[in-house]
Amino acid sequence: MEPYRPEHFAAVRAFARKLDNFFYLKLIIRAHAEGGLPGSCWVWREDGRIVAFSATAFLNKDDAWLWGMRVDPECQCHGVATAFTRAQFKLIRAAGRTWAGLNTLDSRKPKATFRVMEKLGFELEDIQCDDIYWRRPRGVVVPRPKPLPGITGRLIRLGLKTVFYDNDGWFNCRLLPARARWLNPFGRSIDGTPVAIMPRRTDSLSGKDHDMLSINVLERPDDLRAFVPRLLALVPKRGHIVVNYPSEWAKEFRSAARAAIPKLRRNHGCWQSTWRIYGKHL
Repeated sequence: MEPYRPEHFAAVRAFARKLDNFFYLKLIIRAHAEGGLPGSCWVWREDGRIVAFSATAFLNKDDAWLWGMRVDPECQCHGVATAFTRAQFKLIRAAGRTWAGLNTLDSRKPKATFRVMEKLGFELEDIQCDDIYWRRPRGVVVPRPKPLPGITGRLIRLGLKTVFYDNDGWFNCRLLPARARWLNPFGRSIDGTPVAIMPRRTDSLSGKDHDMLSINVLERPDDLRAFVPRLLALVPKRGHIVVNYPSEWAKEFRSAARAAIPKLRRNHGCWQSTWRIYGKHL
């Protein structure tokens, strides 16, 4: 493993373009190289040839996040991703972090990725939905969220392990008392439902300058069909929201969203996905 340098891009591009979401890999490089995101990008060589790419983001003084793993299709199923990840564990420990997390798309059928996570000693922390919405329902009054002190302790008491936020990338850090000073100022209440609303002005990953909100809804509202339209009314005029919530609500939550916004479907007003959040204590 060695640090990624700009001259490596051509070699990385040669295999990464054969895989999904090449644009996201470019945005990861930009976040670290130009955006100043703490952490680094790395490449892996086999017989002198670059065959894999990955990045490590330092979320806070305790947690790290592994993202952007791409392995040349010719070298997949040969232990490259496993060896690469273990090498990243060493640098994460050396940087003083005690936990490493990552996410992978959920699937009803077991995937090879899930087995690799178990092999590496990761534990499944949460399964959460991260839904992007950029259309607002018509005729719905925009709510005025009220400050809610102490949301960190409230979420911890619910047994939740991680909290989501969009800051250069989609990250989950641990819900620890040590995060209270960072998370508590985002605590809000919408119609009595506690949420964490994290605003950003510039979405540096996409290169667009617009408003966006990361919204964690981790305590179930009394009435999802009434709550969801109110939540979607928070979509900025020039921007989007990312709503993070437990996967158990997915069917009901998304049904309420479709009822509130006619013709809502993937890439037409929304992008909906479900993720498995893994973590490993180092």
